Amino acid sequence: MDPEIAVYEALAKEILRRCLAETPVTELYGWLAESLKRLGGGTQDGNAAMTWAESFVFTDQMLERFRMQAGLPPNERKELTWPWASWNKYMDKLQPGFLATITAPDGQGKSTYVESVAEHWARGQHNVVYVHFELNRQVMMLRRLARHTSIEPRQIRGWDLTPEQESQIRQIRPLLESWDGHITYVHTPDWNMERTIAELRRLNAEGLCDVVVVDYLEKAAASKRQIQLFGSNLYAREADNVELLKSFAETAEVPVVMVAQMSKAGKSASFNTMDRTGMRGAGEKSEKANLVVMLRREHENGAYSPIVKVLIDKQTMGPTASFEQIMRPAYFQVADLAV
Repeated sequence: MDPEIAVYEALAKEILRRCLAETPVTELYGWLAESLKRLGGGTQDGNAAMTWAESFVFTDQMLERFRMQAGLPPNERKELTWPWASWNKYMDKLQPGFLATITAPDGQGKSTYVESVAEHWARGQHNVVYVHFELNRQVMMLRRLARHTSIEPRQIRGWDLTPEQESQIRQIRPLLESWDGHITYVHTPDWNMERTIAELRRLNAEGLCDVVVVDYLEKAAASKRQIQLFGSNLYAREADNVELLKSFAETAEVPVVMVAQMSKAGKSASFNTMDRTGMRGAGEKSEKANLVVMLRREHENGAYSPIVKVLIDKQTMGPTASFEQIMRPAYFQVADLAV
């Protein structure tokens, strides 16, 4: 049998096997979409090869896009810049198809960072999909209110507010509704990555997904396919999830920011010795990522310091670097240090 035909025959058998196993439709769709993308060579039009001559046409078209983009007023460029001057100083704008990883030990503010990034992009005309595996909707909205009012969530939840604070809260809705973009919050407890990516593809097809934030990768459940392939090998399943995310990012030309956990060794490393190999199951998370940002807050006097040490440990389109910021954990806010 022709080897290429054999591949499709194997795919057909796998489809039948999954149907007989009563695989959930959303999981089946996600797996099939990724399988077909891989068979098509990982490109949207099925043409993976670009000749030498075609490369010059491609480059000319690329440069023309850059020229036209640069000629637009800043508020019309729709560029994925970062919320802080320090990040923009050292990091390039996030590009279509890129995978960025933000990692830190437990409790150091990873979610605060990506929430801030998502809101910055929504303010800048982008439609963001925020996939949250862990925090429920009430927690997400309380954190958002705290960030924009500087009122602690426990005060809001207990309605222990002054008239001025109540007024502040009322003013937040019209402020956020005035943004040119928006965030779609997708709460995914017990979802696997295949089901998650099927939802991302649906939102992307509806024009609601310019960029994705996944908070956080390790909370994704294992699919039946992953259990069959990898059994109890947690790192292999997480590596497969990274591969699925990267494949989605590249084929849909949608950048993805994912939050990743650190290993036991990575958590105990000092800022001067930490690097991306300290991520849990670091191989795929590091290799597939175009950008790896690491965060560290030192433990001082029974609490974490408000000073955040930031390390850009990998960047496809720029240098590595390190610098410091300040966090207000009670309000889920991050800012640059005054210089």
